Amino acid sequence: MLNIKKTHWWRKSHDSRPKTRTRKIINIGLISVSAVLIVGLAVVAFSPGIAANMADSVLRPTIGSRATVALESFFFSISDFAKQITYQFGAKPNADIFTQTTNDSSAPKSVATAAPKATSIIDTHILSLSPIEFHPGAFAKLPGEGQWSLLQLPQFGAYQDMARTFVTPDPKRSYAITSVVQLNMHDLKLFAVAGTEQPGGPIGNSGAGIIPASSQVGGKLVAAFNGGFQYKDGRFGMIIGQKTYVPLRIGLGTLIIKQDGTINIETYTGNQADIAGAVAVRQNGPSIVENGQVTDVTTGGGMARWGLTVTNSMYTWRSGIGITKDGNLLYAVGPSLNVDTLATALQAAGAVNAIQLDINPYWVRFVTFQPQGTSSYTYQSLLKDMQNGGYSYLHGYNKDFFYLTMK
Repeated sequence: MLNIKKTHWWRKSHDSRPKTRTRKIINIGLISVSAVLIVGLAVVAFSPGIAANMADSVLRPTIGSRATVALESFFFSISDFAKQITYQFGAKPNADIFTQTTNDSSAPKSVATAAPKATSIIDTHILSLSPIEFHPGAFAKLPGEGQWSLLQLPQFGAYQDMARTFVTPDPKRSYAITSVVQLNMHDLKLFAVAGTEQPGGPIGNSGAGIIPASSQVGGKLVAAFNGGFQYKDGRFGMIIGQKTYVPLRIGLGTLIIKQDGTINIETYTGNQADIAGAVAVRQNGPSIVENGQVTDVTTGGGMARWGLTVTNSMYTWRSGIGITKDGNLLYAVGPSLNVDTLATALQAAGAVNAIQLDINPYWVRFVTFQPQGTSSYTYQSLLKDMQNGGYSYLHGYNKDFFYLTMK
Protein backbone atom coordinates (compact mmCIF):
# COMPACT_ATOMS: atom_id res chain seq x y z
CA MET A 1 0.00 0.00 0.00
CA LEU A 2 2.83 2.34 0.89
CA ASN A 3 4.50 1.82 -2.46
CA ILE A 4 1.25 2.43 -4.27
CA LYS A 5 0.62 5.66 -2.36
CA LYS A 6 4.13 6.89 -3.05
CA THR A 7 3.79 6.09 -6.71
CA HIS A 8 0.45 7.93 -6.83
CA TRP A 9 1.89 10.96 -5.03
CA TRP A 10 4.90 11.01 -7.30
CA ARG A 11 2.78 10.97 -10.42
CA LYS A 12 0.44 13.66 -9.09
CA SER A 13 3.21 16.05 -8.12
CA HIS A 14 5.09 15.65 -11.38
CA ASP A 15 2.01 15.76 -13.62
CA SER A 16 1.01 19.15 -12.20
CA ARG A 17 4.19 20.84 -13.34
CA PRO A 18 3.53 20.63 -17.09
CA LYS A 19 -0.06 21.76 -16.51
CA THR A 20 1.07 24.76 -14.47
CA ARG A 21 3.64 25.64 -17.10
CA THR A 22 1.00 25.36 -19.84
CA ARG A 23 -1.40 27.63 -17.93
CA LYS A 24 1.33 30.23 -17.53
CA ILE A 25 2.14 30.11 -21.23
CA ILE A 26 -1.56 30.44 -22.12
CA ASN A 27 -1.99 33.35 -19.69
CA ILE A 28 1.08 35.11 -21.06
CA GLY A 29 -0.20 34.52 -24.58
CA LEU A 30 -3.63 35.94 -23.74
CA ILE A 31 -2.09 38.96 -22.03
CA SER A 32 0.21 39.54 -25.02
CA VAL A 33 -2.64 39.25 -27.53
CA SER A 34 -4.80 41.59 -25.43
CA ALA A 35 -1.96 44.09 -25.21
CA VAL A 36 -1.43 43.98 -28.98
CA LEU A 37 -5.17 44.47 -29.55
CA ILE A 38 -5.37 47.42 -27.17
CA VAL A 39 -2.26 49.09 -28.59
CA GLY A 40 -3.36 48.38 -32.16
CA LEU A 41 -6.83 49.82 -31.62
CA ALA A 42 -5.38 52.87 -29.85
CA VAL A 43 -2.97 53.52 -32.72
CA VAL A 44 -5.72 53.12 -35.33
CA ALA A 45 -8.09 55.40 -33.40
CA PHE A 46 -5.74 58.12 -32.15
CA SER A 47 -2.67 58.00 -34.40
CA PRO A 48 -3.86 57.17 -37.93
CA GLY A 49 -0.66 58.61 -39.38
CA ILE A 50 1.51 56.22 -37.39
CA ALA A 51 -0.78 53.32 -38.28
CA ALA A 52 -0.75 54.16 -42.00
CA ASN A 53 3.01 54.63 -42.21
CA MET A 54 3.70 51.54 -40.11
CA ALA A 55 1.50 49.47 -42.41
CA ASP A 56 3.29 50.71 -45.54
CA SER A 57 6.86 50.96 -44.26
CA VAL A 58 7.08 48.10 -41.74
CA LEU A 59 4.31 45.54 -42.04
CA ARG A 60 4.05 45.20 -45.83
CA PRO A 61 7.81 44.61 -46.34
CA THR A 62 7.88 42.24 -43.34
CA ILE A 63 4.73 40.11 -43.50
CA GLY A 64 3.53 40.90 -47.01
CA SER A 65 0.67 42.95 -48.43
CA ARG A 66 -2.06 40.33 -48.04
CA ALA A 67 -1.26 39.69 -44.39
CA THR A 68 -1.11 43.45 -43.75
CA VAL A 69 -4.50 43.93 -45.40
CA ALA A 70 -5.94 41.14 -43.25
CA LEU A 71 -4.52 42.75 -40.11
CA GLU A 72 -5.88 46.19 -41.07
CA SER A 73 -9.27 44.65 -41.82
CA PHE A 74 -9.30 42.99 -38.41
CA PHE A 75 -8.59 46.21 -36.53
CA PHE A 76 -11.11 48.22 -38.57
CA SER A 77 -13.75 45.55 -37.89
CA ILE A 78 -13.11 45.66 -34.14
CA SER A 79 -13.19 49.47 -34.18
CA ASP A 80 -16.51 49.52 -36.06
CA PHE A 81 -18.01 46.90 -33.73
CA ALA A 82 -17.02 49.02 -30.72
CA LYS A 83 -18.75 52.03 -32.31
CA GLN A 84 -21.91 50.02 -32.94
CA ILE A 85 -22.06 48.96 -29.30
CA THR A 86 -21.37 52.51 -28.08
CA TYR A 87 -24.17 54.03 -30.17
CA GLN A 88 -26.62 51.26 -29.34
CA PHE A 89 -26.24 52.16 -25.68
CA GLY A 90 -27.20 55.80 -26.05
CA ALA A 91 -24.28 57.68 -27.58
CA LYS A 92 -25.42 60.44 -29.93
CA PRO A 93 -23.64 61.25 -33.22
CA ASN A 94 -22.15 64.74 -33.35
CA ALA A 95 -23.01 66.69 -36.49
CA ASP A 96 -20.52 69.47 -35.63
CA ILE A 97 -17.95 68.06 -38.03
CA PHE A 98 -16.85 70.94 -40.24
CA THR A 99 -13.82 73.14 -39.66
CA GLN A 100 -14.63 76.82 -39.42
CA THR A 101 -12.41 79.17 -41.38
CA THR A 102 -10.30 81.66 -39.47
CA ASN A 103 -11.44 84.55 -41.65
CA ASP A 104 -15.00 85.63 -40.79
CA SER A 105 -15.57 86.91 -44.33
CA SER A 106 -15.14 83.39 -45.69
CA ALA A 107 -17.14 81.49 -43.08
CA PRO A 108 -19.91 79.24 -44.46
CA LYS A 109 -23.20 81.05 -45.11
CA SER A 110 -26.60 79.48 -45.35
CA VAL A 111 -28.20 79.43 -48.76
CA ALA A 112 -30.95 81.77 -47.56
CA THR A 113 -28.52 84.55 -46.51
CA ALA A 114 -25.92 84.13 -49.24
CA ALA A 115 -27.72 86.01 -51.99
CA PRO A 116 -25.43 87.17 -54.81
CA LYS A 117 -24.73 90.83 -55.36
CA ALA A 118 -26.23 90.84 -58.83
CA THR A 119 -29.09 88.82 -60.31
CA SER A 120 -27.08 87.93 -63.40
CA ILE A 121 -24.50 86.11 -61.27
CA ILE A 122 -26.92 83.48 -60.01
CA ASP A 123 -28.36 83.08 -63.51
CA THR A 124 -25.03 81.97 -65.02
CA HIS A 125 -23.10 80.59 -62.01
CA ILE A 126 -25.19 78.07 -60.17
CA LEU A 127 -24.94 75.19 -57.74
CA SER A 128 -27.78 72.78 -57.13
CA LEU A 129 -28.66 73.68 -53.55
CA SER A 130 -31.99 71.95 -53.09
CA PRO A 131 -32.06 70.04 -49.78
CA ILE A 132 -31.12 66.37 -49.99
CA GLU A 133 -34.23 64.49 -48.98
CA PHE A 134 -32.60 61.07 -48.75
CA HIS A 135 -32.48 59.51 -45.27
CA PRO A 136 -32.41 55.79 -44.39
CA GLY A 137 -35.18 56.25 -41.80
CA ALA A 138 -33.77 53.96 -39.12
CA PHE A 139 -32.91 56.90 -36.85
CA ALA A 140 -33.75 60.60 -36.61
CA LYS A 141 -32.19 63.10 -38.98
CA LEU A 142 -29.38 65.15 -37.52
CA PRO A 143 -29.67 68.94 -37.34
CA GLY A 144 -28.63 70.42 -40.67
CA GLU A 145 -28.50 67.09 -42.46
CA GLY A 146 -29.01 67.49 -46.20
CA GLN A 147 -28.99 71.31 -46.01
CA TRP A 148 -26.38 72.96 -48.22
CA SER A 149 -24.23 75.78 -46.83
CA LEU A 150 -22.16 78.01 -49.09
CA LEU A 151 -18.43 78.30 -48.56
CA GLN A 152 -17.67 81.83 -49.69
CA LEU A 153 -13.89 82.00 -50.06
CA PRO A 154 -12.36 85.38 -50.98
CA GLN A 155 -11.50 84.01 -54.44
CA PHE A 156 -15.19 83.61 -55.26
CA GLY A 157 -16.30 87.19 -54.86
CA ALA A 158 -20.11 87.10 -55.18
CA TYR A 159 -20.24 83.81 -57.05
CA GLN A 160 -21.69 80.57 -55.68
CA ASP A 161 -18.78 78.21 -56.32
CA MET A 162 -18.61 75.84 -53.35
CA ALA A 163 -21.17 74.39 -50.94
CA ARG A 164 -21.12 71.60 -48.37
CA THR A 165 -23.53 69.40 -46.49
CA PHE A 166 -23.65 65.95 -44.92
CA VAL A 167 -25.83 62.84 -45.06
CA THR A 168 -26.11 59.59 -43.11
CA PRO A 169 -26.34 56.86 -45.78
CA ASP A 170 -26.19 53.76 -43.57
CA PRO A 171 -29.41 52.67 -41.79
CA LYS A 172 -27.36 50.75 -39.20
CA ARG A 173 -24.71 53.42 -38.49
CA SER A 174 -25.95 56.83 -37.43
CA TYR A 175 -22.32 57.79 -36.81
CA ALA A 176 -21.34 57.24 -40.49
CA ILE A 177 -21.74 60.97 -41.19
CA THR A 178 -20.68 61.56 -44.79
CA SER A 179 -19.70 65.06 -45.86
CA VAL A 180 -20.31 66.18 -49.43
CA VAL A 181 -18.76 69.18 -51.17
CA GLN A 182 -20.29 70.53 -54.38
CA LEU A 183 -18.06 72.58 -56.70
CA ASN A 184 -19.20 74.84 -59.52
CA MET A 185 -17.18 73.69 -62.51
CA HIS A 186 -18.46 76.58 -64.64
CA ASP A 187 -16.04 78.78 -62.64
CA LEU A 188 -13.47 76.27 -61.41
CA LYS A 189 -10.89 74.12 -63.16
CA LEU A 190 -9.68 70.71 -61.94
CA PHE A 191 -6.07 69.52 -62.22
CA ALA A 192 -4.38 66.22 -61.35
CA VAL A 193 -0.90 65.77 -59.87
CA ALA A 194 1.10 62.54 -59.73
CA GLY A 195 2.90 61.96 -56.44
CA THR A 196 6.66 61.68 -56.06
CA GLU A 197 6.20 57.97 -55.25
CA GLN A 198 2.61 56.99 -56.11
CA PRO A 199 1.04 55.73 -58.21
CA GLY A 200 3.81 55.46 -60.82
CA GLY A 201 7.01 55.49 -58.78
CA PRO A 202 7.26 51.70 -58.38
CA ILE A 203 7.50 51.34 -62.18
CA GLY A 204 9.83 54.30 -62.67
CA ASN A 205 7.24 56.98 -63.36
CA SER A 206 7.53 59.46 -60.51
CA GLY A 207 5.55 62.69 -60.51
CA ALA A 208 6.18 66.21 -59.26
CA GLY A 209 3.90 65.80 -56.22
CA ILE A 210 3.33 69.55 -55.90
CA ILE A 211 0.89 72.22 -57.06
CA PRO A 212 2.85 74.08 -59.77
CA ALA A 213 4.00 77.61 -59.03
CA SER A 214 1.96 78.80 -62.01
CA SER A 215 -1.22 77.67 -60.22
CA GLN A 216 -0.20 79.19 -56.90
CA VAL A 217 0.38 82.73 -58.13
CA GLY A 218 -2.42 85.25 -58.47
CA GLY A 219 -4.47 84.06 -55.48
CA LYS A 220 -6.57 81.75 -57.67
CA LEU A 221 -5.91 78.43 -55.90
CA VAL A 222 -9.12 77.20 -54.25
CA ALA A 223 -8.92 73.64 -52.92
CA ALA A 224 -7.14 70.28 -53.13
CA PHE A 225 -8.09 66.73 -52.26
CA ASN A 226 -6.71 63.19 -52.25
CA GLY A 227 -6.29 60.99 -55.30
CA GLY A 228 -6.43 57.20 -55.51
CA PHE A 229 -4.66 54.05 -54.32
CA GLN A 230 -0.99 53.23 -54.38
CA TYR A 231 0.33 51.22 -57.32
CA LYS A 232 0.56 47.95 -55.38
CA ASP A 233 -3.04 48.31 -54.19
CA GLY A 234 -4.62 47.99 -57.60
CA ARG A 235 -2.35 49.22 -60.40
CA PHE A 236 -5.11 51.61 -61.41
CA GLY A 237 -4.25 53.84 -64.36
CA MET A 238 -3.15 57.46 -64.40
CA ILE A 239 -2.20 59.76 -67.28
CA ILE A 240 -1.34 63.46 -67.13
CA GLY A 241 -0.63 65.29 -70.36
CA GLN A 242 1.53 63.08 -72.54
CA LYS A 243 2.91 60.98 -69.66
CA THR A 244 1.43 57.65 -68.63
CA TYR A 245 2.24 57.04 -64.98
CA VAL A 246 0.29 53.78 -64.81
CA PRO A 247 -1.35 52.20 -67.90
CA LEU A 248 -5.14 52.33 -68.03
CA ARG A 249 -7.13 49.15 -67.43
CA ILE A 250 -10.28 48.20 -69.31
CA GLY A 251 -13.53 47.96 -67.36
CA LEU A 252 -12.67 50.43 -64.61
CA GLY A 253 -14.35 53.68 -63.62
CA THR A 254 -12.28 56.49 -65.13
CA LEU A 255 -12.17 60.19 -64.30
CA ILE A 256 -11.38 62.19 -67.43
CA ILE A 257 -10.45 65.89 -67.37
CA LYS A 258 -10.73 67.48 -70.81
CA GLN A 259 -8.77 70.40 -72.23
CA ASP A 260 -11.83 72.66 -72.07
CA GLY A 261 -12.25 71.95 -68.34
CA THR A 262 -15.19 69.57 -68.61
CA ILE A 263 -15.07 66.41 -66.51
CA ASN A 264 -16.41 62.95 -67.28
CA ILE A 265 -16.56 59.77 -65.25
CA GLU A 266 -17.18 56.64 -67.31
CA THR A 267 -16.17 53.00 -67.61
CA TYR A 268 -13.08 52.74 -69.81
CA THR A 269 -13.60 50.39 -72.76
CA GLY A 270 -10.14 50.64 -74.27
CA ASN A 271 -11.38 52.97 -77.01
CA GLN A 272 -8.86 55.81 -77.31
CA ALA A 273 -11.65 58.10 -78.48
CA ASP A 274 -12.95 58.00 -74.88
CA ILE A 275 -9.88 59.89 -73.65
CA ALA A 276 -9.23 62.02 -76.73
CA GLY A 277 -8.48 65.60 -75.72
CA ALA A 278 -7.91 64.63 -72.10
CA VAL A 279 -5.31 66.49 -70.04
CA ALA A 280 -5.59 64.04 -67.13
CA VAL A 281 -7.07 60.59 -66.52
CA ARG A 282 -7.32 58.64 -63.25
CA GLN A 283 -8.80 55.26 -62.40
CA ASN A 284 -9.50 53.80 -58.96
CA GLY A 285 -11.62 50.67 -59.18
CA PRO A 286 -14.95 50.19 -60.94
CA SER A 287 -17.63 52.88 -61.20
CA ILE A 288 -19.80 52.96 -58.08
CA VAL A 289 -22.55 55.14 -59.59
CA GLU A 290 -23.57 54.97 -63.26
CA ASN A 291 -26.44 56.85 -64.88
CA GLY A 292 -27.69 57.89 -61.47
CA GLN A 293 -27.82 54.35 -60.05
CA VAL A 294 -25.60 52.66 -57.49
CA THR A 295 -23.89 49.83 -59.37
CA ASP A 296 -24.04 46.21 -58.30
CA VAL A 297 -20.24 46.08 -57.97
CA THR A 298 -20.46 47.96 -54.66
CA THR A 299 -21.71 44.83 -52.91
CA GLY A 300 -19.46 42.24 -54.53
CA GLY A 301 -15.96 41.45 -55.62
CA GLY A 302 -12.67 41.11 -53.86
CA MET A 303 -9.08 42.06 -54.57
CA ALA A 304 -9.37 41.35 -58.28
CA ARG A 305 -11.93 44.13 -58.52
CA TRP A 306 -10.96 46.54 -55.75
CA GLY A 307 -7.22 46.03 -55.42
CA LEU A 308 -5.07 45.07 -52.45
CA THR A 309 -7.00 47.15 -49.93
CA VAL A 310 -9.60 46.37 -47.32
CA THR A 311 -11.83 45.61 -50.34
CA ASN A 312 -15.30 47.06 -50.72
CA SER A 313 -17.00 45.73 -47.59
CA MET A 314 -14.79 46.97 -44.76
CA TYR A 315 -16.05 49.96 -42.78
CA THR A 316 -13.44 52.69 -42.69
CA TRP A 317 -12.86 56.26 -43.84
CA ARG A 318 -13.55 56.49 -47.57
CA SER A 319 -13.68 59.20 -50.21
CA GLY A 320 -15.20 59.43 -53.66
CA ILE A 321 -15.78 61.80 -56.55
CA GLY A 322 -18.89 62.27 -58.66
CA ILE A 323 -20.32 64.39 -61.47
CA THR A 324 -23.82 65.93 -61.40
CA LYS A 325 -26.15 66.30 -64.39
CA ASP A 326 -25.11 69.98 -64.56
CA GLY A 327 -21.43 69.05 -64.80
CA ASN A 328 -20.56 70.09 -61.26
CA LEU A 329 -18.10 68.12 -59.14
CA LEU A 330 -19.00 66.27 -55.94
CA TYR A 331 -16.47 65.11 -53.36
CA ALA A 332 -17.74 62.84 -50.57
CA VAL A 333 -15.85 61.66 -47.49
CA GLY A 334 -16.69 60.09 -44.16
CA PRO A 335 -15.92 57.46 -41.51
CA SER A 336 -17.42 53.99 -41.11
CA LEU A 337 -18.28 53.63 -44.80
CA ASN A 338 -18.15 50.70 -47.16
CA VAL A 339 -18.28 51.22 -50.92
CA ASP A 340 -22.05 50.80 -51.03
CA THR A 341 -22.80 53.52 -48.47
CA LEU A 342 -20.22 55.84 -50.06
CA ALA A 343 -21.99 55.36 -53.40
CA THR A 344 -25.37 55.94 -51.74
CA ALA A 345 -24.18 59.26 -50.33
CA LEU A 346 -22.90 60.43 -53.72
CA GLN A 347 -26.09 59.33 -55.45
CA ALA A 348 -28.23 61.16 -52.88
CA ALA A 349 -26.20 64.33 -53.45
CA GLY A 350 -26.93 64.19 -57.18
CA ALA A 351 -24.06 62.19 -58.68
CA VAL A 352 -24.86 60.79 -62.11
CA ASN A 353 -21.53 58.95 -62.28
CA ALA A 354 -18.96 58.38 -59.53
CA ILE A 355 -15.86 56.43 -58.50
CA GLN A 356 -14.17 55.78 -55.19
CA LEU A 357 -10.90 57.56 -54.36
CA ASP A 358 -8.46 56.81 -51.53
CA ILE A 359 -9.50 55.30 -48.19
CA ASN A 360 -8.44 55.08 -44.51
CA PRO A 361 -8.26 58.01 -42.07
CA TYR A 362 -4.74 59.22 -42.85
CA TRP A 363 -5.09 59.32 -46.63
CA VAL A 364 -8.46 61.09 -47.12
CA ARG A 365 -7.87 64.85 -47.32
CA PHE A 366 -9.73 67.92 -48.52
CA VAL A 367 -8.36 71.42 -47.91
CA THR A 368 -9.45 74.91 -48.90
CA PHE A 369 -6.95 77.70 -49.53
CA GLN A 370 -7.20 81.37 -48.60
CA PRO A 371 -4.80 83.73 -50.39
CA GLN A 372 -2.43 85.82 -48.31
CA GLY A 373 -0.99 88.01 -51.02
CA THR A 374 -0.25 86.92 -54.59
CA SER A 375 1.27 83.46 -54.02
CA SER A 376 0.95 82.63 -50.33
CA TYR A 377 -1.96 80.77 -48.73
CA THR A 378 -3.37 79.57 -45.47
CA TYR A 379 -5.17 76.23 -45.65
CA GLN A 380 -7.74 74.38 -43.61
CA SER A 381 -9.20 70.90 -43.68
CA LEU A 382 -12.83 70.39 -44.54
CA LEU A 383 -13.43 68.39 -41.35
CA LYS A 384 -12.19 68.70 -37.79
CA ASP A 385 -11.14 65.04 -37.76
CA MET A 386 -9.40 65.11 -41.13
CA GLN A 387 -5.69 65.15 -41.86
CA ASN A 388 -4.59 68.58 -43.13
CA GLY A 389 -2.77 68.04 -46.42
CA GLY A 390 -2.34 71.70 -47.34
CA TYR A 391 1.39 71.95 -46.64
CA SER A 392 2.14 68.73 -48.52
CA TYR A 393 0.14 69.80 -51.56
CA LEU A 394 2.00 73.13 -51.71
CA HIS A 395 5.48 71.81 -50.99
CA GLY A 396 5.59 68.17 -52.11
CA TYR A 397 3.64 64.96 -51.53
CA ASN A 398 4.36 61.30 -52.23
CA LYS A 399 0.82 60.39 -53.40
CA ASP A 400 -1.31 61.73 -56.24
CA PHE A 401 -3.98 64.36 -55.66
CA PHE A 402 -6.28 66.87 -57.36
CA TYR A 403 -6.50 70.64 -57.00
CA LEU A 404 -8.85 73.37 -58.22
CA THR A 405 -8.29 76.95 -59.31
CA MET A 406 -10.53 79.73 -60.51
CA LYS A 407 -10.82 79.67 -64.31
